[in-house]
Amino acid sequence: MIPTQEQIKILSQKIKDDPVFFVEDVLKVKLWEKEKDILEAVRDYPETSVKSCHASGKTFTASAAAHWWLCGEEDSIVITTAPTFRQVKEILWREMHSIVQGKAIYPKEAILDTQINISPKWFALGLSTDRPDQFQGFHSKRLLVIGDEASGITQEIYEATDGLAATRYLWIGNPLKNEGRFADSFKNPKVHKITISAFDTPNVKEGKVVIPGLITSADIERMRMYYGEDSDVYRVRILGEFPLADVDSIIGVDEIHKAIQRENDVKPGWEKKMGVDVARFGDDRSVIIIRKMDKVLRKEIFTSLDTMQIAGNVLRIAKEEGVSPQNINVDVIGIGAGVVDRLHEQGWDVRGVNVGESAEDQEHYSNLRAELYAGKLKDWIKNGDLPNDDDFYELANIKYKFNSKGQLQIESKEDMKKRGLNSPDVADALMLTFASSKMVFIPQQSKPLAPYYGDNDISF
Repeated sequence: MIPTQEQIKILSQKIKDDPVFFVEDVLKVKLWEKEKDILEAVRDYPETSVKSCHASGKTFTASAAAHWWLCGEEDSIVITTAPTFRQVKEILWREMHSIVQGKAIYPKEAILDTQINISPKWFALGLSTDRPDQFQGFHSKRLLVIGDEASGITQEIYEATDGLAATRYLWIGNPLKNEGRFADSFKNPKVHKITISAFDTPNVKEGKVVIPGLITSADIERMRMYYGEDSDVYRVRILGEFPLADVDSIIGVDEIHKAIQRENDVKPGWEKKMGVDVARFGDDRSVIIIRKMDKVLRKEIFTSLDTMQIAGNVLRIAKEEGVSPQNINVDVIGIGAGVVDRLHEQGWDVRGVNVGESAEDQEHYSNLRAELYAGKLKDWIKNGDLPNDDDFYELANIKYKFNSKGQLQIESKEDMKKRGLNSPDVADALMLTFASSKMVFIPQQSKPLAPYYGDNDISF
């Protein structure tokens, strides 16, 4: 039965007035409580900021809001952005495509990678944040701006979107840092604010997986066990709260998140570095990290292995990755010495690293561990590329202080355990990859130490 013009008019008004109806009855997607709150806030308030825990479905909700706005009235415009164009295209717009897949919402030819073009004055567009001028020239009586991963959006882009004088603004993301426009919006009485804690989500409330992909009780327990309920990692990724940003933290949650989001290319001529942190206690893990310049390529974790087995795994992974022996750095403290001895017996001239030794820069660092963390790894992570792996948030638990000599000193693993935290085995394995940190050019005709399975010529 073909609907009458009156029926179409009534439906169109219903869609405009009720975003929850649009998503659940038109898009056929079931929403949970906080998702409904966000959609209704976009309808009711000029500006809405949403800080959220990890895996709460926030990006899906932002994409649902975009489609509702676009379908609510002719000549509507949606402008979306995120800290990088990769995030715009591969995260936000992937959700934009997924939610309408197989549904006759738009003409097929209207949907492009980061655009939906219904008419010249009726469209949605994804913009990167490297050129604020891209945000100029959009005018509509019905204009919605959506900023995903809002903690990472620069002040220049916020100011550029201010110039649009949009009808509605939606800022949404993990509360990664307690400074900047996104954090300030939660102190602004003119902004409607929503917080999503992991304990609000349906999987946690129901005690079972109700919506696949959302955070679960097991995820909460894992974060609690590894990082502690008082940690910034737990605050951000579980409670959806801004970090306290302790002045004694070497690396912040925001810096780790950016490194996980970053995509770096590597060149074949760059050597790989291996860091091996050997378990010293029953609940610790032996960890192997492979880093190639500005990119971490591989992480392997082993539990309950003796020194012979750990040495065997080091050899296996080194051969698979083409890591030369002189680029294998093994924590030699404790039972790590046995691993180094075994590898030397096998003819592998690996480097045993005692991070308790004196730093090269003894004026500023109490020992080598402090120098590698604060002098090397802290700088590297500003441009580094980490895998999408929660274990690397261990870095946020590494704290420091200054001793009576004015030297920077890193908290020991033992002191971390006293705070109820697990040993930062993954973080330490990554730190060890910087133990040989000077840039060295090795001519191609030079002979590396045997046995050698790579063909690299540049070390970092």
